[in-house]
Amino acid sequence: MYAQTLMLAFIARGIASCAQGALGLFPDIVRKQLGIPAHQKLLFGVSFGYEDVDVKANTARVDRAPIDDVVRFHR
Repeated sequence: MYAQTLMLAFIARGIASCAQGALGLFPDIVRKQLGIPAHQKLLFGVSFGYEDVDVKANTARVDRAPIDDVVRFHR
């Protein structure tokens, strides 16, 4: 929830972001580069910055599945 809130705060300020789950797969490399102690766990990272809208890759959008396809409500 922290990451989601942080990323929403970025959007509110015109800053783009992307969660980087793969960082958690290579914690030793990340720890070495960032000086993070071994006793701290690394789950993911967040990349952020100002989006360059002229770059074609930044125009890619993925549609969301309809809610009824991915969520089941039980009453």
